[in-house]
Amino acid sequence: MRNTFVKTVSRLAREDPKVMLVIGDTGFSVMEPFEAEFGERFVNVGIAEQDFISFSAGLAAAGMKPFAYNVVSFMTLRGAEEILLDVCYQENPVVLVGVGGGFAYGPAGPTHHALQDIAMMCAFPNLDVYCPADPAEMEAVMLTAYQNANPAYIRIGRSADDPIHKLPLKAPARKAIQLGQGDEIAILACGTILREAVETRALLKARGLSVTLYSIPCVKPLDVETVLTCAGTHQALFTIEEHGVSGGFGSAVASLLAEHGKCPAVFHRYGVPDSFAMVTGSREYQLRYFGLSPEQVAEDICKRWEAVQ
Repeated sequence: MRNTFVKTVSRLAREDPKVMLVIGDTGFSVMEPFEAEFGERFVNVGIAEQDFISFSAGLAAAGMKPFAYNVVSFMTLRGAEEILLDVCYQENPVVLVGVGGGFAYGPAGPTHHALQDIAMMCAFPNLDVYCPADPAEMEAVMLTAYQNANPAYIRIGRSADDPIHKLPLKAPARKAIQLGQGDEIAILACGTILREAVETRALLKARGLSVTLYSIPCVKPLDVETVLTCAGTHQALFTIEEHGVSGGFGSAVASLLAEHGKCPAVFHRYGVPDSFAMVTGSREYQLRYFGLSPEQVAEDICKRWEAVQ
């Protein structure tokens, strides 16, 4: 998705002289083509996350259209006050792009893990929150954020993300995207863990279960209609995210269901518990450690399903 980001922001910059790219001393080996083509419309603020956010907000206030790219954990935690006050409060349409969502930087430890950012960003007024799952969703989300006047936060992974969607997606990318239809169980997946959700669905289908699967590229505003429809037409509803269960995508869905009285017979949120990852390992290792591998999730869903039959 990083390559998709650079290609898309470059295309927008060719069409719109107000588009700029701001980085915080990151993105090397992929950002150089933009710098070479657009010169002064590329700015490396350095390792100074608060300044990075405020600088981007200033560009937006002056009429420019900045895309601000940095590591999720550093940008959202160190720059939280500036995001809240300089971007959101003043409604400066900065597009914040965070690389390294979830366990993308797994071996680097808790300082680099991003397990609270969705909860934080969803709590900030005037900020749209996107979690694309693959390059096609990334392009559609970027175009949506560019076209809207709202500030936006886009959370992506880190490594090369193989396509899940076979065809390009249309903007605006605010609606859920269906990848499979069933009538017993519904799974809503948010972000790059969609790939594991696709595998989970395949495992459940092999056990004879009928499973609907949706990708949710936009967490805020949430696709209320699709969520409520799934809850009303399926006996079980599950959310999967590479994020803490406290305040994340699953929490947003749970709140929505409670407010509308639409809770199905079984509802469960799959995510990282209220815990730090105190072991070192790859993204895949961390997912398995916290019970989020396709095999583990499928097995748990089957147990929950059998308990209500």
